[in-house]
Amino acid sequence: MANRVGLGTFPLLGIFNAISKSDACKIVQEFLGNGGKYIDTAPTYGFGDIENLLGNCLRNKPRDSFYLITKGGKVLTDDNRIFVSSKYEDIIQECEHSLGRLHLDYVDQYMIHRPDPNTPFEETMRALVKLQSDGKIRDIAVSNVNLLELKEYRKYADVKYVQNRFSLINRSLNQEFKDYLLQNNVKLLPYHLLEIGLLTGSALDGYVLRKGDLRDQLPYWDVKNQQVIAEWIREYVAPIAKGLEITIGQLNMAWALHQNYIDFIVVGTTKQKYIPINLKADSIQLPQKILQDLDDAYVTFEGMITKKYKKSVREFRGLNEKFY
Repeated sequence: MANRVGLGTFPLLGIFNAISKSDACKIVQEFLGNGGKYIDTAPTYGFGDIENLLGNCLRNKPRDSFYLITKGGKVLTDDNRIFVSSKYEDIIQECEHSLGRLHLDYVDQYMIHRPDPNTPFEETMRALVKLQSDGKIRDIAVSNVNLLELKEYRKYADVKYVQNRFSLINRSLNQEFKDYLLQNNVKLLPYHLLEIGLLTGSALDGYVLRKGDLRDQLPYWDVKNQQVIAEWIREYVAPIAKGLEITIGQLNMAWALHQNYIDFIVVGTTKQKYIPINLKADSIQLPQKILQDLDDAYVTFEGMITKKYKKSVREFRGLNEKFY
């Protein structure tokens, strides 16, 4: 069975930590060389730059040695603009462009990046079904959806995966959503699982972001968010990780992999040393008591935010109604 910790490639663009193309390719090679399989990307990562990078890095790899996810629903223009469109012709064309950049005949999973309010879901799914029947894509997925949108998409196609933002402190799925996933054999593929570093041991030391780091512009990365989350991790999460002799990041990854509506996860990095550490999370078994302790820790976190700031966790972190 493949290692269930995948590689998210958005950081390879250098939007957080600076990284060269050669070092980015080394990250991919290190990932595959250590038993990794699932790779998540999108054409909007640098206007096709990361798809091009992966196309070169994966060129000589056996096709069954990796599972490649990319996305549609946004159109790249020749003058480096992006606009949302999930119209039939745009989905077909953008998928073809992605396959060209990736040097692949098909992708294992093709995902609608987010709903297009100007295109009927039936039209969008008709394009994906066409691509699937033509052998250009395997699994169909959608992203950044609420439950009603997911149900609407699934009227027209067999959606296998949903990629929503989700983490130990971003419980973006209510019980009804979870039940629907389980009842219909749809799996959640969480993104921002480690909250771009806030749910790792590095958060305890405080971050000094380089000039140009995208996190400096994010509402959920302001000083107050960092301080409150770090204090909570130090008191409630770090002791659990220490007791298990694993890292805080590994604990968060293992926690996600123990959720019965999750098949695999994707985690990004710009440092090779973290690849084997991340992949090791797949083999960490968490007793039920630990899982309960982590859920209790979140309830405590939620209570702290409500009491002190008179806001929900979502509101405190500056997230929208879909929690991103």
